[in-house]
Amino acid sequence: MKKKKLLYLLQIALLFGFIYNPWTKFPYTFLLLSLFVLLISYVEDGDLSAVGLNARGSLFKIILQAAGLFLIIEPVMDFIVQPIMNRLAQDVPDFSSFQSIENNTGKYLKYLTYIWISAAFGEELFFRGFLNSRFSELFSGLRGNVVLTAISSSLLFAAPHLYQGLSGLVMTFLFGLVFFFIYRKFGYNLWITILLHGFVDTFFITLAYTGNLSYYKIPDSLFI
Repeated sequence: MKKKKLLYLLQIALLFGFIYNPWTKFPYTFLLLSLFVLLISYVEDGDLSAVGLNARGSLFKIILQAAGLFLIIEPVMDFIVQPIMNRLAQDVPDFSSFQSIENNTGKYLKYLTYIWISAAFGEELFFRGFLNSRFSELFSGLRGNVVLTAISSSLLFAAPHLYQGLSGLVMTFLFGLVFFFIYRKFGYNLWITILLHGFVDTFFITLAYTGNLSYYKIPDSLFI
């Protein structure tokens, strides 16, 4: 058991460290990371159930569930949680790196493809599916192991978003917690959070493309 936990710690450290490697860039970093995760999971478990990819169910139902969750979660995060975080952090998320997408159809379509492959699938596979299985094992036997797993995986999920500033970092952490508990609530069906993550990022990229990132400033004005 101790050797298994040491192996899991090593896996987490190496795979998370790969995100910061100097040789690959977005979206290829998470594409390669996904391949590593799939390979490790299949070799160790014989299938992909440990990372939530063996979940069965109607595709149409899964899409409806993810869409319904998006319609609830996005407004709550944007109009309630985000303004509170902005006030507490005395900061707003920095989205300046996405301004180049505005009115650039080619770049918009490219980024849409990238976010579904890298962010929606890649990030959910690693931060939700893989880290949940590994941290759950590492914290097994400890009181509050679910909370520890949720916090640990969400902290690692937030870390690569440091470029968005303190407020953006905290919001990403909170999104990580939301995705984590949705993943558990829906029977470890990763397709739910993959779609939900994709919907959230598609909404954001579409706002960037149409020049409406100021949408995220609207809630702040309501609290003045």
